[in-house]
Amino acid sequence: MKIAYFGTGLLGAGFVRHLLELGHEVNVWNRSAAKASALEKDGAKAFADPVEAVRGVAQLHLTLADDASVDAVLEPIADAITP
Repeated sequence: MKIAYFGTGLLGAGFVRHLLELGHEVNVWNRSAAKASALEKDGAKAFADPVEAVRGVAQLHLTLADDASVDAVLEPIADAITP
């Protein structure tokens, strides 16, 4: 399954690695691009643009700090997220 994962800090990175081990294709995005890019060595595909990261995925997973962070990340890209 193709999955987008937003929030690739310590906790999110572990979830991404596990999804990759299960055989999923994972697009990653993080406000700090270096954290997302670090997961490319594990097989993830890092994106600088969250809209590009969600394009064509079946699921979007988030590990963000709080509701305000979720709103700040998702509201600007809401039209790009497939229901």
